[in-house]
Amino acid sequence: MIKNVPNSPQHKTWVGARGGKSTVLPHFLQNLRYIQSTTDVAKLQTSLNLSLSRALHVYGDHIALLADTGVPPLNLIQYTHLAQLQFRLTKTQSDTLPATLFKTFNKSLALSNLHPSTLDYHIWNSLHQLHIDPLVDPLPHMVTLPHKSRERAYRNLLCTTISTLWRMDLLNQAPLHLPHTKASYIHIAHDDLQRRDLFKPAQYLCSHLDQLPLLRLRTQATSYIPSYLHLANDHTYTPYDQRYCTSCLLIQIVGNELRTLLHCPHSSPLSHPAILSLTRAVHRSDLCSWSLHTPLQQTAILLGSSPPKLLRKHDKA
Repeated sequence: MIKNVPNSPQHKTWVGARGGKSTVLPHFLQNLRYIQSTTDVAKLQTSLNLSLSRALHVYGDHIALLADTGVPPLNLIQYTHLAQLQFRLTKTQSDTLPATLFKTFNKSLALSNLHPSTLDYHIWNSLHQLHIDPLVDPLPHMVTLPHKSRERAYRNLLCTTISTLWRMDLLNQAPLHLPHTKASYIHIAHDDLQRRDLFKPAQYLCSHLDQLPLLRLRTQATSYIPSYLHLANDHTYTPYDQRYCTSCLLIQIVGNELRTLLHCPHSSPLSHPAILSLTRAVHRSDLCSWSLHTPLQQTAILLGSSPPKLLRKHDKA
C-alpha cells in the first residue's frame, strides 16, 4: 500500500517536498474520480492526512501539513480528475466509443436532471464547481498539437484553478478578529500561499537541508510555542486565547509565534543569531532590510517563509 520511508532526516524532508506524492498519494488517487459519496471522500482524506503524518513523522495540524507539502484536498483533486476525463472524452479522444456514448447520453441533459449516483452527474458538477464552460475549448491555440500535449496543458491549467480555489478557502479560515490555531498558521504562511501552484511544496522544503524541524514548527507539532499546547496539565482543553506565554504569566499574553520569537524577554534572545544571519542575507540579496519587514513577516521568515520580494522572483521563475 504505502511505501516505507527511509529514516534519514534529509530523505524525509525530500519526501515531503518532492517525493511525498509518489510515496503516499498514489494509493489515495486510484479510482478517486469514481467515488460518489462525499462521506467516503472525507474518510479517504482522513486516511491520507494520517499517512502523510506517519511518513514524515510530523503529527501537527493537517491543513498546515497539506498546504506546506503541496497536497490539495482530495475533493478538489477529484474535480481535477473528472474535468480531465470530460476534456478527454470531448476534445482529445472524441472519436472513441466511450466518448460517443458520453455525448449521446449528455447532449440535452442539465445537471439538475442527472442522478447524483451517476458518473455523468459528478463530471458536470466538477465543471460547475470549477466554473468551466463545457462548450468552450479551453485551449483553442493548441488544437493542432498532439493529444498528450493538450491534456498536459489542460492539467496544468486545472492545477492553477484548483490552487486559486484552495488559496481562497484557506485565507477565508483566518479572520483577523478571531485568532485560533488554523488562523495562526495561515497568517504565518500567508506569503507562501500566494505561490501560483499550490501543488508544489513551500519553497523552504525544496532546500537540500533538513527542514523537518521547521515543518514541525509550522504545523504546530511541537511544544516549543505555548500557543501550540491545547491541553492543560489536567488534560482539559485550553482555548487559544488562554494559552499564555509561560514566561510572562503575570501579564497573561498569548504565547504565539510572534510573542515567543520576537517579543518575549525570556525566549526572544534565542532568535537573535538567526535574525543577525537573516539581516545579512537580505542585504546581500538586495531585498528590503530586516527592519522594514512587519513583525508578522519577520516571524514568518524565521519560520521558513521566503521574503515577499524573493518569493515573487521564485514564482515567476
